[in-house]
Parts: sequence; structure tokens; C-alpha cells
Amino acid sequence: MAWSCGIVGLPNAGKSTMFKALTALDVTIEKYPFSTIDPNKAVVPLPDQRLFELGELCNSEKITPATIEITDVAGLVKGASRGEGLGNQFLGHLRSVDLLIHVVAGFEQLSDNGTTPLSRLETVNLELNLADLEVLARRRQKVEPKLKSGDKTAQFELDLIDRLDEYLNRGASLRDLHFSPEEKLVLDQLSLLTRKEMIYVYNLSEDLFLDADSSFFPAGSPVIAVCARLEAELIELPAEERATFLEAYGIKQSRTEKLLQACYNHLELATFYTVKGDEARAWVVPAGIRAVEAAGKVHTDMERGFINVEVLAWDLLLAEGSPARAREKGLSRVEGRDYPVQDGDVLFFRFRS
Repeated sequence: MAWSCGIVGLPNAGKSTMFKALTALDVTIEKYPFSTIDPNKAVVPLPDQRLFELGELCNSEKITPATIEITDVAGLVKGASRGEGLGNQFLGHLRSVDLLIHVVAGFEQLSDNGTTPLSRLETVNLELNLADLEVLARRRQKVEPKLKSGDKTAQFELDLIDRLDEYLNRGASLRDLHFSPEEKLVLDQLSLLTRKEMIYVYNLSEDLFLDADSSFFPAGSPVIAVCARLEAELIELPAEERATFLEAYGIKQSRTEKLLQACYNHLELATFYTVKGDEARAWVVPAGIRAVEAAGKVHTDMERGFINVEVLAWDLLLAEGSPARAREKGLSRVEGRDYPVQDGDVLFFRFRS
């Protein structure tokens, strides 16, 4: 499965430019709302130096990185969340993603219409809240008739909806709340936007982004200051010229790579590796996933016939130079189905076919 992120923001915030920088695709970039009728989507490989070193060590002809899917919808405007309008359809494309990337324009601290970066941020967050309130209202209409039959599950769900309504109407986001396992089962069916994790991208001009003041963003939220235009130019350069380009602007690492790493970290993911035949491959899974479930990510037959898994840390493998030498030194170990997979594990699954 591919993990997914959705890009959201006002028109002219630089969303499509950021999408182009992330995916190296040519996309429609226009200066008016709803220029992109259908969402732009791309599956992006995650940078992973460990994988390439493992592939080189094992003489792998094929190196397959883990991926993340990026979805870019049209810029939102006030009222986008209401009814069955076009803006609400765009928001619907984001309900299946795992995390939201909220692009906020900062290259104009005060725009012609008097908006500021803070007010732009608040406009989008309000539309997300209103969209969730509409989903809850429709859910309430379906559940309330069940109360007449004394359905206790319906009462439990309505109590939860009341709690969510109260919180959203205060302008807060559901990602800040804690829920019981029973409540999460209900919430998982609703795909509420404000429950998704969010990373802010503060898009500034090239002379401002290195010293950006991001103090007005919500407390505790990850914020990455970028110049999306520069990042889009960077991705078009040959790989050997990119380091020189970054150095000219005083940047040690592409902000696009930093954003992808932030998405990975914020989703609490881990990467394990498999080396089989001529392929070295990275797999992204929830941190701490059980070995038997990790086997199922590779192939369902592996999960059904799981016997055990041989585990070797990637750095120990690289230090020894081959799996055989690592085994000779007793650096690998055999684990059972409930072993919590660790980031950087190289796994050799044994299963009944």
C-alpha cells in the first residue's frame, strides 16, 4: 500500500508549485480558484540512502524504494465546504489521505485584499471544520431514527457526534482530541478532515524563507518554511547540479526532502527491507507493526503461511559486508509472529507456501 498526503490551501498559495517540486510533474498552475477540476495525483519515491547501500552490497539489479502518494486539489475559497458545490467535491478527494499538507502563502505579508498569512491559514482551517460539521450532520440524520428502537449503539454514536460538534464549533481540530477504541471505530467510518495529521508549509519568497517567523502557526504543529518556486526549479536540474544550486542559497538540504521526511515522521512510520534474488526493496509500515502483518505487506501468502522471520539490522549488515558473514558472527536472530518490526530491519521471512 502507498501512504498518502493531500495538499490543501487557498488559491495562489503555491500548492501546485509545491506539488510540482514534490513530484517533478508539469501541472496546471493558474491564478484563480478551481483551475484544477480533477485532483493531481502522483506516487513519489521516498529518498532512502540505506536502501541504495543495501542494494549495492547485495549486488541487486533492481532497487525499489518505498513510496508516498501525493494528491493536490484545487485551491479552497470561503464557502467551499457548503453543500454539494465544487469546492466540497475537492475536499472529498482528501478524505482518503493519511495526512494533510497545508500550504500557506507568505510571500505577500499583506495582500491587496487585506489578508495576512494568519487569516489565510484560518480561512482554510475553518472550511475543513465546516466540512466535518456537514458530515456529522448527515450522519446524525441517519442515526437518530434508530433511537426509537432503543438502539444503544445509536445513542453512543449520537453522544460522540454531540461532543465533536461542540469541539468543531469552537474552531478546534479533532486531531487534538483523544478517543477511546470504541469511538475510533465510529470515527474511522467518517474520514473527518480535521482528525487527520497536518503539516504546514509556509511558502515565502527566496529572500525570506530562511529566516521565517512561524510563531503564528498553531502550537505544536510542524511548520516547514520553503520557497516553492526554488524547489520546483531545483527538481528540474540534473542531480549533479543540485548541490551547487542549494549551496548558492545557503541550504544544506532540499526543503522538499525535508517535507517528505516530516510526513514520514509525523505518520509514525518505519521502514524495513527485503533482499531477495536481484531486488532490494524498502517497505513502509506503521512503527511497531507485528512481523506477521509486515509479511502480509510483502505478500498475503507470507502472512497466511508465516513460520518465523530472520532479523538483521541494516547497519550491522553493511558493516559485515554480507548476510552470510553477519550470520557467522551471530548478528542475526530469529523472531516469531508478534515481533515488533523496527525501523531499519532487514527481514528474511520463512513461510509455508
